[in-house]
Amino acid sequence: MKLLQHDVAEMKSPHLVAVRRLPQHIWDFCVHMTQRYADDGCQSTAAALTYQTLFAVVPLLTVMYAVFNAFEAFNNLAAEVEAFVFSNVVPENVVNLQDYLHDFSTQAQSLGLPSLGFLGVTAFLMLFTIEKTFNEIWRVREPRHGFQRFLMYWAVLSLGPILVGLGFVISTYVLALPLITDVTLATGALGYVPIFLSACMFTLLYVAVPNCSVSLKHALVGGWLVALAFEMAKYLFGFVMSRSSFEVIYGAFAAVPLFLLWIYISWSIVLMGAELVKALAVFRPDGGAAIEAPLFQVVLILEMFFRAHQQGSLVTEQDIRDQGARIDLERWNDYRQSLIELNLIRSVDRGGLVLSKDLSEVSIWDLYRALPWTMPDSLKGQGNWEACLALHFQNITEHNRDLLDIDLESLFRLDFPRAEVAPAAGLNCC
Repeated sequence: MKLLQHDVAEMKSPHLVAVRRLPQHIWDFCVHMTQRYADDGCQSTAAALTYQTLFAVVPLLTVMYAVFNAFEAFNNLAAEVEAFVFSNVVPENVVNLQDYLHDFSTQAQSLGLPSLGFLGVTAFLMLFTIEKTFNEIWRVREPRHGFQRFLMYWAVLSLGPILVGLGFVISTYVLALPLITDVTLATGALGYVPIFLSACMFTLLYVAVPNCSVSLKHALVGGWLVALAFEMAKYLFGFVMSRSSFEVIYGAFAAVPLFLLWIYISWSIVLMGAELVKALAVFRPDGGAAIEAPLFQVVLILEMFFRAHQQGSLVTEQDIRDQGARIDLERWNDYRQSLIELNLIRSVDRGGLVLSKDLSEVSIWDLYRALPWTMPDSLKGQGNWEACLALHFQNITEHNRDLLDIDLESLFRLDFPRAEVAPAAGLNCC
């Protein structure tokens, strides 16, 4: 009786049910994200990016100096920003590399055009790897091309230093205000500036780099969590390494392996953040129980476009996420690219997608032949057109089963001489 009353109370209080299931949902989300991190090969990618970063860090510093020197307001600020970054982003154990990197970057600024071009290519190759990795995480098959890719790369290379410089200028200005009476409070508040700048940088990275629409809300969540993870990793890294014996083993070169290890940890955190942003958009607490077979998912997507076409409206990425309870959002970019290649939908300048072909000219058989997915055995929908289509799929399945209801031995015996074997019962092949 008490159990029945408890069940009734839960039915009357859906919020209570949601709270009780929250720990399980969080656990399932973490498992999903970790599994995707492993499946996408992010660990190997982090190692590759570590190697490329070792060569690209000097060109990136050179670009930062060039960006600051291009703006009169930021003149002579590059060195201060560099010191700010190394003191707030990089653990203390590897800060002594700052002088070497600064010397390398200063010498790079005096190089000739071919050498500068080589350094620029090195930096762009690292960004190319990052873009390729992010597109694989978001299942984007079509990368940016030409000038569009160059603009995205240049935006990341230029806006990053500007954000850091702007934050540093604001911090210095606030500290210098003569009207401030509680300087200690202001200094404590400014201690959060590195986290804020890191969150802005990571949010920009997650929104701008993938060649698809990424929810700004999800990117902000990922950016802030990754920024906090960086702060914790920096503290733990410094705490552990300060109690290790690296200097005894490597001597004066101890900073080099520590620097490489920190870069690897940093890229691992960044890629885990990318998986987090993606998972926030595609994860389903129910495990995707309502998701249809791939071919029928495409039919449902086309129905969404048909209804939008009847109303004279666009279909946006958010519409797909909001109405796609039966659509595997993990594969939405694949579906979109396939439909674009079949000239069934197209992008428009207003930031959405529209129907580009009369659906009276497209049959289910056309989709079946053009797409790499089998016909579903059953459908989960209850609509009239879905019931009709489900009946057709059922008839096709039964007909195919009758045609292929033949055991393999009887089939293989067709190549034996007729005198050696008796014809199999019920087998009639020409």
